[in-house]
Amino acid sequence: MQSQNSVIFKENKNVQKLMAFITDKGFCLDERLPSEREMVSLLGIGRNSLREALKVLEAMGVVEIKHGSGIFLRKTDVSPNGDSAVWLLIHKNEIFNMITVREALDLKAIDLIPEDNYSGIRDQLKACITAVRKTGLSNGELLQHDLEFHNIIRRASGNDILLNICVALTGNIYDERKVLFSQNQRIEQSLWEHNQIANAFGSNDINQIKQAYVAHMASTRASIENAQPTNI
Repeated sequence: MQSQNSVIFKENKNVQKLMAFITDKGFCLDERLPSEREMVSLLGIGRNSLREALKVLEAMGVVEIKHGSGIFLRKTDVSPNGDSAVWLLIHKNEIFNMITVREALDLKAIDLIPEDNYSGIRDQLKACITAVRKTGLSNGELLQHDLEFHNIIRRASGNDILLNICVALTGNIYDERKVLFSQNQRIEQSLWEHNQIANAFGSNDINQIKQAYVAHMASTRASIENAQPTNI
């Protein structure tokens, strides 16, 4: 069940803006943050809106408000290396934009693959999935296998520029992928979706392949959208 603060974090843009400001500026643990007046000017929001946002972050344990002394940072691990769902929410729009571009390119890659190659691609994809399930890989290795799964399809397109662009975009959302693969439920869901894509190649039906891929991307977006900050 979502807590009240979790819902507020997701729906209140000022809270997300304030959290992004704190993260991007790289404040240190226990460092005093700028005054309310300064932050109102820097963020371009009203004082009442700022105070509401600060109350949410205080409830999350991110800041401590000491009346007469200032606002102090008490939690610095709101990042992919710490309380990761918060990081996802902060950067959600940027991540979604990159996923949208990558999806369009991957669908084009599928268009370029000769139908005669479908069965061979299916076998390669299945082997990639099997390797993941057999070895119980670490987070970093899971990321590499996930990248390789998608690169099998991109390489089969025969378009190296498309492949390189997609790899670069995937690198730009490395942190998002790291967060998602730190969640066991998402790992299993992703592997199931990968298997659906592999099976679709076995059908020799390009529409089924595209449908499976689009469903995979929709599920990825939903996982980000539904990410919940912990310790709230």
